[in-house]
Amino acid sequence: MKRPRLIAFCMLSMSMLMLFVAASGFAVAQELEDAYMKFLMSYNGEFAQSEEQIQKHREYAPIANQLRQESFQTMHKNLDKIVDERMKVLGTNPTEEEQSRIFREAHDEANFDTEYALHQRLVEKEKGIFPDAQRMQQRQFQLQEGISRRLESFDDPADVFSLIQVGNRLDRSFAQPDFLELTSEQRDLIKEIQKETALKISRIQTKSRLEQPKKQDELMQLMSKNYVAAQAGEINRENVLKYREIQLDMIKNYIPELKATLIEGRESYMRVLTDAQKAKIKAVMDDMPDYMRNLFAAIDKQGGGLSILHNWQPGMGVPGVNPNREAPRERTNTGGGRAFPGD
Repeated sequence: MKRPRLIAFCMLSMSMLMLFVAASGFAVAQELEDAYMKFLMSYNGEFAQSEEQIQKHREYAPIANQLRQESFQTMHKNLDKIVDERMKVLGTNPTEEEQSRIFREAHDEANFDTEYALHQRLVEKEKGIFPDAQRMQQRQFQLQEGISRRLESFDDPADVFSLIQVGNRLDRSFAQPDFLELTSEQRDLIKEIQKETALKISRIQTKSRLEQPKKQDELMQLMSKNYVAAQAGEINRENVLKYREIQLDMIKNYIPELKATLIEGRESYMRVLTDAQKAKIKAVMDDMPDYMRNLFAAIDKQGGGLSILHNWQPGMGVPGVNPNREAPRERTNTGGGRAFPGD
């Protein structure tokens, strides 16, 4: 029996995918399109095929949404606390530039800490709700590891930018999968590595925005339009294309720096692991399902095209069960602002 909602999601994902790809300048091969569609359908087939599985996701969605709301409130409290503490250090009459810098740095730290804690809570909830939570975690790890292994081969701005976007959704909790049996010391070290990498990336992105204020203003206007369109359940093709085009144009000169930061973060992560844990990773990657293996083979054959994964958002169980999930936050040149579906 076909699942109309899941099939509809896949078709929507493909239409959005092609908008992103068109904006990035890629001529995506049909083979890559087919592999991506197979990936979506097969992933759903593993984790949202039976009525029991779908019911589990319906049970999980409101719990996850509640945790996200609580997390958002916590972030603002943490942000206010960090800002107050650092403003006291500056003393009286700080300059506007100093205040802006303090807010940006505080926002980035509060955002990482809050998101990290949220991901850990979500993972624990998934373990309590989904019988196949361990397998879900393994699939998400395989995707992240498969992406990371290709890092050095990607040079196109669209590829590296998409890698950052996809990686940010995956790495905070799935870099610490249960099968690695990490010690508490290793977990703390990995968290610090991830945080340092995330803050470096954020500083680079902020620098690009501050140096291009007109483009940043245009980006924020498009973000607002896309949010309104998303709320109405519409997709404005022209705005989506333009938003992606501006994003890539703003970041293209910083790609070497971003790529070096990602490579450094991965190397630091691998140094934390023991030889036995690295062997476990090899075993898990050797057990990658064909639909994921075929997706990576198609990406490799294309010689790029990582932006095909840009629209896939893990962390809510299975794609398509809750398509109204908020997208990762996008910081403005003052540190505020949020990104929403459709941008």
